[in-house]
Amino acid sequence: MVTILHGQISLFTRAAHKIKKCVGRSVNQIGLVCPYTTGASLQLEGCYLRYEHSGDFLGKLDTSVRYKKCSKSVDNDVEFFRRRDDVLADLQTANGFRVSSSGLVQGFAQCLGDLTVSDCSSCLADGIGKLKSMCGSAAAADVFLGQCYARYWASGYYDETPGSHDNDEVGRSVAIIVGVFTGLAVLVVLLSICKKAMG
Repeated sequence: MVTILHGQISLFTRAAHKIKKCVGRSVNQIGLVCPYTTGASLQLEGCYLRYEHSGDFLGKLDTSVRYKKCSKSVDNDVEFFRRRDDVLADLQTANGFRVSSSGLVQGFAQCLGDLTVSDCSSCLADGIGKLKSMCGSAAAADVFLGQCYARYWASGYYDETPGSHDNDEVGRSVAIIVGVFTGLAVLVVLLSICKKAMG
């Protein structure tokens, strides 16, 4: 599933390596975290793995909260809240995937590839509403629902280690995210085919 990206331009070569490592870690860890289960999902930084033995989750809207993470609160920063709300409003209009920024606030939102456009919009609207209600005035927040996620952060909140900056940081991040969800879409299709073949 990841080898599809190896033949792309050099920007994707680096992303493909990270995706391959992340998917490999998630496959190894899901058996440790969820042994002897018939269904599980595991979110790592950079990839998501989900399987279910019974029931069919493909293409079905699921807005249950799977994970949320809220940072420390920002005190009385009217400009931050205005920018955060601008980013979240922009993310809510995503048609599958969107990256947004306003001033020093950045964010992205994405749906799993098996949702229709209207289900994706519903999922993101619900996710962004939950992001605001559950995390309030957090400087950074993530919410992962069953089939979509949204994240925002104040610039500098997710600092990288010194020397790791690249001239095309945004492009690399977008390539990684797109690659992850391309891989996930292929995985979902393969699981669906296996499920149909088994019975």
